[in-house]
Amino acid sequence: MNLAEIAMKYRTVVFTFVAMLTAWGTYTFTTMPRREDPAFTIRTCVVSTSWPGTPAIKVEELVTDKIEDELDSIEEVDYLKSETTTGQSVIYVNLEDNVPPSQVQQVWDKVRARIDKTPMPDENVRPIVNDEFGDTSIMVLGVYQTPLEGEDSVDEQNRYSSRELEVYADRVRDALRVLPGVAKVEKYGVQNEAIYIETDLGTWSQLELTSSQLKRLVADRNIVLPGGDFSTPDGKFNVKPSGEFDAMSEIESVSVAGVKSGDSYNRVSITDIGLTVRRDAVDPPQVICRFTEPRGTFPAVMVGMTMKSGENIVQICDAATERINRLINVDQALPRDITVRPISKLSDNVTKKINEVIVNVVEAIIIVVIVVFLFVGLRTSMVMAANIPFVVLGSIALIRLFGVELEQISLASIIIALGLLVDNAVQVCDQTRVNILSGMTPRDAAVQGAKSLAMPMLVGTLTTVAAFLPMLIALTGGGAEYVYSLPVTLSTTLLLSWFYAMTVCVLLSAIFIRAPKNPLLPNAPLPWLNYQADRYFSAWMAKRRRNKDGNQQGQAVQDSDTAGESLKVATAESPTGGNVFLAIYGLTARIALKFKWITVLTSVVMLVATLQLPVSSEFFPVDRRDQFYVQVTLPETSTVEQTNLVVAQAEQILKKLSPFTDSEGNAIERLRAMRSMTAQGGARWSLGVNPPAPETNTAEILIRTTAGELTEGMITDFRDAVEAGNPELGIEPIAGARITTKRIQMGPPANPVEIRVSGEGFADIPELRRIVEEIKQMLRDDPDTWDVADSWGVDGFQLNVDVDEEKASLSGVTSANVADTLNAYFTGLQLTTFREGDHLVPVYFRLRPEDREDLSGIDNAFVEGTNGKLPLGSIAKVVQTWQPGKIERRDQNRTVEVSSEVRDGASGNDVVQRIFNSDQMKDLRKRLPVGYKVEIGGALEESQDAGVQMMTSFLISILLIVLILVIQYNGWSKTLVILTTLPLAMIGAWFGLWLTDNPLGFMPQLGLLSLFGIVLNTGIIFMEFADILIAEKRDELQRNHQSDGPIVGLSKVEFRECLIAAGKQRMLPIFLTTATTIGGLLPLALTGGPLWIGMAWLMIFGLIVATLLTLYIVPALYAIIVETFGIRPVPAVDGDDVSGPVIADGGAAAV
Repeated sequence: MNLAEIAMKYRTVVFTFVAMLTAWGTYTFTTMPRREDPAFTIRTCVVSTSWPGTPAIKVEELVTDKIEDELDSIEEVDYLKSETTTGQSVIYVNLEDNVPPSQVQQVWDKVRARIDKTPMPDENVRPIVNDEFGDTSIMVLGVYQTPLEGEDSVDEQNRYSSRELEVYADRVRDALRVLPGVAKVEKYGVQNEAIYIETDLGTWSQLELTSSQLKRLVADRNIVLPGGDFSTPDGKFNVKPSGEFDAMSEIESVSVAGVKSGDSYNRVSITDIGLTVRRDAVDPPQVICRFTEPRGTFPAVMVGMTMKSGENIVQICDAATERINRLINVDQALPRDITVRPISKLSDNVTKKINEVIVNVVEAIIIVVIVVFLFVGLRTSMVMAANIPFVVLGSIALIRLFGVELEQISLASIIIALGLLVDNAVQVCDQTRVNILSGMTPRDAAVQGAKSLAMPMLVGTLTTVAAFLPMLIALTGGGAEYVYSLPVTLSTTLLLSWFYAMTVCVLLSAIFIRAPKNPLLPNAPLPWLNYQADRYFSAWMAKRRRNKDGNQQGQAVQDSDTAGESLKVATAESPTGGNVFLAIYGLTARIALKFKWITVLTSVVMLVATLQLPVSSEFFPVDRRDQFYVQVTLPETSTVEQTNLVVAQAEQILKKLSPFTDSEGNAIERLRAMRSMTAQGGARWSLGVNPPAPETNTAEILIRTTAGELTEGMITDFRDAVEAGNPELGIEPIAGARITTKRIQMGPPANPVEIRVSGEGFADIPELRRIVEEIKQMLRDDPDTWDVADSWGVDGFQLNVDVDEEKASLSGVTSANVADTLNAYFTGLQLTTFREGDHLVPVYFRLRPEDREDLSGIDNAFVEGTNGKLPLGSIAKVVQTWQPGKIERRDQNRTVEVSSEVRDGASGNDVVQRIFNSDQMKDLRKRLPVGYKVEIGGALEESQDAGVQMMTSFLISILLIVLILVIQYNGWSKTLVILTTLPLAMIGAWFGLWLTDNPLGFMPQLGLLSLFGIVLNTGIIFMEFADILIAEKRDELQRNHQSDGPIVGLSKVEFRECLIAAGKQRMLPIFLTTATTIGGLLPLALTGGPLWIGMAWLMIFGLIVATLLTLYIVPALYAIIVETFGIRPVPAVDGDDVSGPVIADGGAAAV
């Protein structure tokens, strides 16, 4: 008893199971976790070290190199990448892919332990380890002040300070962090406060007070120390001495000296000796953040929210929105002029993608119904279409058991599976229909149809599963976690599809599919039209014969009184056998079999010719969403204020470009909102965008447009305006800064074009610069590149203080004294911390702004030593030099990354390969000094690394597929014939990518694997039916004692007719599978977005070409192995002549 018979016997159980699994899947779909990208472990942490005022070369030598030496010995570390700037070291620690997620935190603990024992050049230099570098904020909110109703702008007297904005942002943060599923909520863009005790050089030089003495006086006054506790018979008491600052006035009144007046001393405070005390935002600002919306541009504080693993992003974002509305409107915890508005909300993207999948499933069902109805009628089409939601919802229920969530990869898997799962239902329903037409009862027709297809369909399903499942083995690290849901979802869906085809489709076919009332008159539209065309064609042919020789049969057709008799005669006389398409196929197939070697050779030529077509490569495409961002980079010596001025210019350009007239003449606004962040990276708002390191010369502007389709046009307009200006709008080009527009990248972040230049250890900087300049010129000469730059930037202006050690020693001054004094004057010496509840405000001593900005008087700055103060010029010389403002390293070697953007329509990978393989590059690499090298980086490196793993997965897939086919056929010959269908799929797939100008990326590669599965399934079932027909013909000849042919008793003509008959029998289900799959893919190809377009067109063209070629190439190859090489197509039976050259090869499993 097979599965179909069991299902028929226990139909109530089957329907109950399907209903319960469908209900479970529906519930799971509405409640399962949702996110934009798959959850995976970021095996990168960031070690940041601040040493203010120190040149980059010194920070590299005494901080970066020391930390890297310690971390490099950790065995789990793959490579180290560092960025060293003036006063700052940032090291990215990247782990090996094979480190399990459960052990990553343990490695970060090792990193912290190693760093703790790394000697630092100063006690105040303390590295900070951030192991949450990869956390992506699902919602980023701006908190800012807007004009009150009826006002056009915010009055300066009523403008909130940065501290007040921070307080309101704290209320938003506190409201969000208590929501279920929220992992953390953090603030960004906060302008911290500081208290400055300032002086000028003239005043300070006349005072005996030194900065170290001032620090001790202020710190001792502002104590936060316990006074102990004591016990009495009444209880235990704590002692808390007073002394902590409670107000600014207490800092101003700190006593620094005493003046004798008679018998008493008068206290001298800080203000009495000419020092001023002020509380203000940190100067220069550490970050400048603004939020722009239709009412204007306003200072802002950003709040970023991340979610816990396994949570539903849509529910959390909806709950957060509701909580913010309640905070404002119900709790009234925020003033009326405080606005909280999102600049990034990932749940919108997730909801959009899920809705697209739902629409695609519905469209697939409708298309299946229409296509199948046109060919085989309404009843059969409804049975096939019903299978789709049952399988999809059942699969969703099952994949959740394996930890799969709803995200773009699992959604892609469902879409890919649609074309595959339809195939099983089409095969069973069509075979049931054919069996019914042959005279079987609906029940027997369904059972026998499923029984004859069970094994070949299972083999086809297993070969497709084998194409995807090895990803779980071959891929490692974040890549394996990222695509984990794809093989799990596809394998589950395909296996469930086969199971449902053997059970549910059998039951539904037995219930709904019936024989037509008139077997001679088709009840489906297209066969009916074909029948009518053939009828008139047959009548016309009969009339010609009648006119020629007076044929009486033709007269009978003319004189028949009944339509039924006329139809019978016309059909009997039909030269096409009642089906024009089958007749054409029979004729062309005979020609293909007659010239079988030419047929196969033609397909080889087509394959080779097609693969010569230029198809670019791209790992992941850019997303077409209502967001893009702008990176602003100034020379490394630029201040925050200078960078902010350029950012403000860019903001003004974006606002001027917002008005737009669409194709229908409607005036619309393209700019919905934007957020600028200067000198600080802020929250990671997209997985594909790394937040920039905090540097005074960099900024990021995140723009949100009013619609995704308007984004591309605004990017182009902004880029043109920045480069050339726009006189009509009063826009001047921006000079002196690198302004780069960026689209949102799907997948891991990487530069589209990147070439690395490295030198061992502390490589010679001028030599590195020389090599880099040659490569930059190569990129500039390429027509597809723009915005060529390198990661080091330009050298920065620096003042070197050369201390005369002998003079300094005689004066009681050390080099450390010089450094500490200058640092105190210009950067600021932290004296203590002022506390307001849980709010901490540092207290600094430094020079007033006008003295800090005047470098001409630095020689007259007084240095503090053991013998008092003396002018700096008396013991040292100040020399102006140019030094690197930024030094990058990779694996402890100085490294420069040369990068560029690419023109629209060009492929960054193609550009890099073209440059890297050019004669100029080959010549440069030959001339490289010992210890220097040039390597490929960026997106191409990511593609190559992933390509190696994908190739390993592909090879494992091929081995598994071969093993399954060899087991099925117990031989190699038929296995090889079926495997030849894979190159046939490549012909159409490659041509489709070339014709539609789509690159071969990650998703098209998955589509190719899916296409292989469909084509293999077609080939397997064709071979199965061919073997069945051959065996039936052999048995018929044996019964008639005519089995004297060379091929298991068949003549060559009889054998070939069996192959042609198999093609005719499978033509309709093969065509239905192709048509329904293409129909389901067309909406993706036309409107599916960048993630799906390439995959959809690849599969569409691949299916069209592979379907046509399979019906000719497979029979031709089968004829070659049987007729030329003597392979026996089916097992020998008693009576076969086995003395000839025919070699036995495993036969059909169903025979």
